[in-house]
Amino acid sequence: MIWLVLGAMASITVLLFLSGLYRTGEVLNRKDGALVILKDQLSEIDTDQERNLISVTEADAARVEIKRRILAAGRLATRESSRASGRSTIFASAIATPLVAFALYSQIGSPQIESQPLASRAYETEEAANLAELTQKLKARLQADESGGPSEGWRLLGQTYMRMGRYDAAVDAFEHVAVRDDAGIATLLQFAEALIAAENGVVTPQAESVIERASEMDPDDPGPIFYRARILEQEGVPDEARALLIERLKRADRAYPWMELFLSVANRLGEQVGENPVTQADFIPDSRDARGPRAVDIEAAQDMSVEERSAFVRSMVDRLAARLLDDPDNLEGWLRLAEAYSVLGDFDAAQNAAGKARSLAESLPETDPTRAAATARLDRIKE
Repeated sequence: MIWLVLGAMASITVLLFLSGLYRTGEVLNRKDGALVILKDQLSEIDTDQERNLISVTEADAARVEIKRRILAAGRLATRESSRASGRSTIFASAIATPLVAFALYSQIGSPQIESQPLASRAYETEEAANLAELTQKLKARLQADESGGPSEGWRLLGQTYMRMGRYDAAVDAFEHVAVRDDAGIATLLQFAEALIAAENGVVTPQAESVIERASEMDPDDPGPIFYRARILEQEGVPDEARALLIERLKRADRAYPWMELFLSVANRLGEQVGENPVTQADFIPDSRDARGPRAVDIEAAQDMSVEERSAFVRSMVDRLAARLLDDPDNLEGWLRLAEAYSVLGDFDAAQNAAGKARSLAESLPETDPTRAAATARLDRIKE
């Protein structure tokens, strides 16, 4: 039905265009007829003068008037002709416009075509609405609690607001627990991260004060050190920011997941100040479970057969797995074991080790750099 309506509208438009062209042609035809009549009148004047029906003076005056009219008619015809020169363009436009419109509408405007963006996002929109509703209910319960609401509830609310991108609301939620006496480093860093996010990445004086409080609790904790480096970078001293990260890396007693983030930022800052890049091997103590095979081990493996080399690597992985039985909370160890099993093609064992590593990583605060670094490594392990 809609195609019939659109076709009728297009036809009317074309007729309106063409009717104007036909009227222009009629005007031109009338002007041509007038010139013929005026020329005939000149001939009649000559005939009347020869027959002595009019005097010479009258004949000359009549000729002048008729010639003036002929010139006027000629100028008008010229103007109309110049206008008519664009008739072909108008005619082409009259035909092309509805054709192009039909072509475009059939591709992007047909009512039979489903609205893909809305259809594909319907589930996400519903989930977002449900999350917003649950978040509002949690906030209402916490505010109605006469004791001020449990700290864990406020932290959960703040974390949810952070994931939703509602940073001002997250600041309000974390502030409820950050002012309490039992607020730990993790809570303070979450509060600081919300403050920074609310200011589009700028470390405000309030956020700096919160970070300083966390640093006073444990000066060697990687979290406050990382944020202090951000403050130094913001103040325009990238060399000092890098030095702070490097100094903490030097104090590491073994490999930790947060070291990858420290190394990444330190090397980025190093590019700005002309320092050579550093790697994890520059800081981790010389131990097999932390650094993997030593140079002498690798050199010895070059002369082995494929079977011997595979057995050699497997023995090292087995020793690491055995050590982790006595040190089950070693996140870095489980990460390395999962990566090693993945390389060997033992994917079931890799996923088992990755599961233990993921549990340890998820027990860390969301703002802990170690958690983000560990998650990134786990996501790269083949299933």
